[in-house]
Amino acid sequence: MTSNHHKIKPSHPEESDSPDSSTPLTRDTTVPLSSEDSALATEETAELPPEDPRDVVLAQLTKEVEEKNQQLQEMTNRYHRALADYDNLNKRMTVKIQSARMDGIADFIKKFLAVIDTFESALRQMEESKIDKKVMDGFQMLFFQFYDTLEKEGLKAIPAKGVKFDPNCHEAVARGSQDGIDDEIVLTEYEKGYMFKDRVLRPTKVVINAK
Repeated sequence: MTSNHHKIKPSHPEESDSPDSSTPLTRDTTVPLSSEDSALATEETAELPPEDPRDVVLAQLTKEVEEKNQQLQEMTNRYHRALADYDNLNKRMTVKIQSARMDGIADFIKKFLAVIDTFESALRQMEESKIDKKVMDGFQMLFFQFYDTLEKEGLKAIPAKGVKFDPNCHEAVARGSQDGIDDEIVLTEYEKGYMFKDRVLRPTKVVINAK
């Protein structure tokens, strides 16, 4: 008699929703954004408004104005430098012209020194000759008018007798010796010297004391 024995097959566990033990578990660390952070992120990622063309034009014009102002300042500086150079040149030219004019006048007046010498020598001789007084007075008047005209232009005689020898306007032609007079004092005026304004036309030739 055979008995029916049912073989019991090993039951396989049914698949479950639980994760496979061989798969590592991961933990979700994402932190949800707050409402404020979410709003800020939205603003940052929002599309920027288009640039106003008027602002672009204004910026360009401002830049051009600054460049023009800089150029104007440079031109102004160059103008002032040029004006200063012209003013200095004009002053130098004025001094040179004035100096050349004085040189010309001095050379012209210097030619009359010999005439003055002749007049003074003639007057001395007329005094010694006891010439007629009317003739003498007329000759003196002529000389004085002539000399006065030259004096008004700047001619003047160089003082000599009794003053200390000055090599700038005196020329020593001899030495003498006199008691009671200091050394290098002019004893005698040999030929009168003259100046025109501040320049010596002819030094006075003198004899000076030498101890």
